[in-house]
Amino acid sequence: MKMNDLFLNFKILLSFWDIIKRRDFILGKAVKDFEKKLALYLEAPYVLGVASCTDALILSLKALGIGHGDEVIVPAVSFFSTAGAVSWVNAKPVFVDIEEKSFNINSDLIEKVIMPKTKAIIVAHLAGRMAALEKISALTGKYNLYLIEDAAQTLGAKYKNRHIGYYADLACLSFNPQKILSAYGDGGAIVTGQTALAEKISMMRMYGANGYKEVSFRHPIAGVSSRLSSFQAAVLNIKLDQLNKIIEKWRKNYFLYSELLRGVDSIVLPETPSEDYYINGYRFIILTKKRDELLKYLRDNRVDARSHYSVPLPYLGAFEYLNYKKGDFPVAEKFAEESLALPLSHRISESEMRHIADLIRKFFEVIE
Repeated sequence: MKMNDLFLNFKILLSFWDIIKRRDFILGKAVKDFEKKLALYLEAPYVLGVASCTDALILSLKALGIGHGDEVIVPAVSFFSTAGAVSWVNAKPVFVDIEEKSFNINSDLIEKVIMPKTKAIIVAHLAGRMAALEKISALTGKYNLYLIEDAAQTLGAKYKNRHIGYYADLACLSFNPQKILSAYGDGGAIVTGQTALAEKISMMRMYGANGYKEVSFRHPIAGVSSRLSSFQAAVLNIKLDQLNKIIEKWRKNYFLYSELLRGVDSIVLPETPSEDYYINGYRFIILTKKRDELLKYLRDNRVDARSHYSVPLPYLGAFEYLNYKKGDFPVAEKFAEESLALPLSHRISESEMRHIADLIRKFFEVIE
């Protein structure tokens, strides 16, 4: 274990002991401190810690009054929760294909599926790059729709020098152990600039109560139990101080992959975005028609590469009732068949990355 890790773990253990002494395990000082610190980082008025990003999405939809009979536009490629949350509140997800280069929702196709029952758009920023929010925000303004960001993969990324949450009514974050800012378990947060929504969600995450301890068992609205643990908040509070350094390392490794794999004709590298986009480097995804063969080869050589969302959301069993058919989302289908995420983090070494790149080059030299 590196000295930095030992020091980090020591600080975290001390913070745990403080929580144990205070006995404020739920919505305690550590949670409040983290919410304030993250709000400052994001330049956002409000951050509310919840149990997970999935809960954040569900609470956001419920807070906006979305439910039975409503439709919510979502991308055809994302983690299940993006669309699953819509089903959970008994609304209907309406899928839109993705862009070929960014892998985010295709903003040019959104207007075609806006109907009288449409109430919101959920934009899922994939692989650490934000979607074209200015254009999508204009559509929500034109049609009086809500905008929610599924920003599980994009903390620290920016669009036109703005963090997540700036363009949207609500933005949802994940602190899963795989994320750039990671807890020691599940955790999530909701970001908003609207006081009324912040107050409502603050109650909804706590059974609908308008206070904790001070005002017990008074429930103006129906809610659930979705609180960020004080222990997880303490971990996040400490790690947040290092977030910019962690992102820079992640980005450095992301762009190193681009250099190492340049010139391999059989793969498509991620697009280098314009200066409007500041990516956090969360995922390095290549496309290749030999995805399955390359994946097996890398796994055989102990490389933890992964197919990335190998089934488009509309074709999952959970959404079978919507009657989408093969060919409805051609770009999403291509992504599902050809995408491969290479191992990437702020901890991966340059030698490991060079080894992976060499294996990929060797694979294509042999088969070609």
